[in-house]
Amino acid sequence: MMTKKFWLIASIVIAVALALFFTFKFKFVGNVTKATESETEMVKLNYKIALKENSQVIDSGETSFALGSVAANLGFKTDKIDSIIAEMKEGEEKTIELEPADAYGEYNAELVFQQSKILGKVKRVRELERTRWLDIQFFVRIFGEQPLEGKEYSRAGLPWPIKVVEKNDSHVKISHEAKIGDKVPEPLGLFFYEVINVTNDTIKMRLQGNDTETSIPTPQGELKIKIVFSEDEVRYILMPSIGQELSLAGITGRVISFDENTVTIDANPTYAGKTILVTVKLLEKYKEKISAPREIPGAPKMQVFIMSYCPFGLQFLKGLLPVWKKFIDKANIELRFVSYTMHGQKEEEENKRMICIREEQSSKLLAYLECFVKSGDSAGCIKEAGIDKDKLESCMQSRAEKYFAEDKELNEKYGVQGSPTVVIDGKQVEIWPRSPENIKEKLCEAFTSKPSECNEKLSEENPSPGFGLGTSSAGGTC
Repeated sequence: MMTKKFWLIASIVIAVALALFFTFKFKFVGNVTKATESETEMVKLNYKIALKENSQVIDSGETSFALGSVAANLGFKTDKIDSIIAEMKEGEEKTIELEPADAYGEYNAELVFQQSKILGKVKRVRELERTRWLDIQFFVRIFGEQPLEGKEYSRAGLPWPIKVVEKNDSHVKISHEAKIGDKVPEPLGLFFYEVINVTNDTIKMRLQGNDTETSIPTPQGELKIKIVFSEDEVRYILMPSIGQELSLAGITGRVISFDENTVTIDANPTYAGKTILVTVKLLEKYKEKISAPREIPGAPKMQVFIMSYCPFGLQFLKGLLPVWKKFIDKANIELRFVSYTMHGQKEEEENKRMICIREEQSSKLLAYLECFVKSGDSAGCIKEAGIDKDKLESCMQSRAEKYFAEDKELNEKYGVQGSPTVVIDGKQVEIWPRSPENIKEKLCEAFTSKPSECNEKLSEENPSPGFGLGTSSAGGTC
């Protein structure tokens, strides 16, 4: 959700500190994903929603819904409309009056909040520890070799070399070899931290920049902020507009007023307190076959949360796909989605598309993903993977949100805050590099009795971010 991304900005120094301390060809054929088939009763409707008070039409369309899910997909509080539709015959038309309690809920004045326009403050000067101890296995995964005392190591993503100053059987002590004048970009990419002092124990940096206005992407659209520099701190200040949808401090709603210091947010649904008229014409009742993924009892579960257009989510998928194919009958590997998006409408649509393939045509998912990470051509990949396009569109229109609700719950459960995030058997794990071999090794750690596939060597190359099948030492998260 946007709040999590938002407070990343408010906590900009923490993000920089983490960056300084190591935030630093396959073709699938046939039906490789185990699945079970079921049938869902569907209704195809022509509908129009209007306010009773003035007949203003607020929504309309013609689409298919799973029987019993119309109210949920249209955002109504109760399923009153579903019970009526269930009794209708094909060709029948009805106008259904819904009171606020059955429509968008009663208006609640307690859901109007005032929040500060200051989103966060950051000290301009920060002091970081120069040395730290690392697990040797982690060091080897980062640099690809055993540490040697006195040797300096560099790699993409690190702002300066690190030097091995001491080691024992399990850990290595490293020193950040920063120099005065070294520059480190801050997370927004607008400014930089400049090293102003280095001692044996600490590195002192100062955030450099000037007052500026910019926008950041949120699920509600672009959010304008003003960044104001003073001698000692930097403030991030909201620049709202009336009617804007936003989330602040866990509150999501519309801006109804603001002044120099505060913004007032109405968290009620837009049409809360309104009686509405829903005119529905039942065009067709039919049954649709759905191929749902089947879980392997007792096997480890790896859940990978991404955004479909996040370069680093795509990077992880490219490393994951050969592992997924190899362990298709041995482990429960799931593609899940981060609860917010950062790459516009195309990403929201693609997330829905992948979710629907995952839930209803799961035997085609790996073939689709293998094609998509190479080209980003969803239309071509649908054809190449042999996906039922009509069934896919029906799902995206009427059932994707229901499936996505489970992903959102898992986001909250596991504290997912970026793409990619990997959860194995209920615990977040860090995997870097994102090579097939490294992903396989992390998955195999979760087996009580390791299958023979764990002994097979996979590629150790780190895939490139974004589309295409290149390699790169770069990495990050969205």
